[in-house]
Amino acid sequence: MKRNTIKLSILLSIVLFFAACTENDDPVTPDESYDFSIIINDFADHVVVGTYLDLKTKSADLQIKCEAFANDPTQANLDAVADAWKTTREPWELSEAFIFGPVSFLSIDPSMDTWPMDESQLQSVLEGNFELTPDFVRDGLGYSLRGYHTIEYLVFKDGQKKNAADLNDREKEYLISASVVLAEDANILYEQWTSGFANEFKNAGNSGSRYISKVQATLEIVEGIIGIADEVGNGKISDPYISKDVLKVESQFSWNSLTDFSNNIKSVRNAYTGGYNLGSDGIGLDEFIKIQNPELNTRILAEIDAAINAIGSIPSPFRNNLNADVQIQTAIDACNTILNTFQTEVKPLVTQ
Repeated sequence: MKRNTIKLSILLSIVLFFAACTENDDPVTPDESYDFSIIINDFADHVVVGTYLDLKTKSADLQIKCEAFANDPTQANLDAVADAWKTTREPWELSEAFIFGPVSFLSIDPSMDTWPMDESQLQSVLEGNFELTPDFVRDGLGYSLRGYHTIEYLVFKDGQKKNAADLNDREKEYLISASVVLAEDANILYEQWTSGFANEFKNAGNSGSRYISKVQATLEIVEGIIGIADEVGNGKISDPYISKDVLKVESQFSWNSLTDFSNNIKSVRNAYTGGYNLGSDGIGLDEFIKIQNPELNTRILAEIDAAINAIGSIPSPFRNNLNADVQIQTAIDACNTILNTFQTEVKPLVTQ
């Protein structure tokens, strides 16, 4: 199952929730006895915009590295592309606790990160006569033929950087165009938030915002956390583990899978605490939970650490260790603990 299928179900539930509010002639606005304004503001500015700025900067650098390799195809330049891919991958995975807003309704998520990629179709394109321009990659091909995993496939093999001499001219052209489209997507994402959506999110409850209340905007943060905890535990780890299908393993060419999963759970921590690793932390949802239930806050932070540690205990590479039953099940259970805590304990506190 493709990862965007999981996210589609999450998006659908959000859309249905908004639709229900719209169709009700007299929608009930939650009692906002607690002012979530600071949490919402800092989430938008520190977490989302901070992460997307990092993503934009690193994606632009990856494009530069790809162009440098194509113009001078040395092993050192290809190694630089591979290193830049991993560097650029990090802020994306750290953004997955908030796959809502422009990343969703502009389909930037599937454009950047659909997996598994279609290897046979990619080879057909490479062996064909198409002009491999950025416009062709963006407008003439499907999501599974661009983004992170197409670049990964062109640069890595069996967890190692490919030999520069093994890439032909068509692959170099494709590499440049895929990196251009990736950088464009990252730039669009950043611009969409800074030019409008961040203000709309922060103005929840006011005219012009699709969020009818600050509680609803805060619930968006909570649902994002629930969504990625579910996806990591019951999708990214569980799907290939149950099926023993290597093709379902995310980032299998680079063997970056466990780092991806760990960064996804770190995105939960960032979303919850209102911070990002490039700058000062803001005021997060944790400050509200501390007031309501200090023990719950302590437990949540411990659950996040436990999930990260459990993922780190899975033997690497993940794709070659799908029979590591104890470690994998421990990681799945740890992700589901986070999911259940936010679903059954945090959401009721936000909406009380």
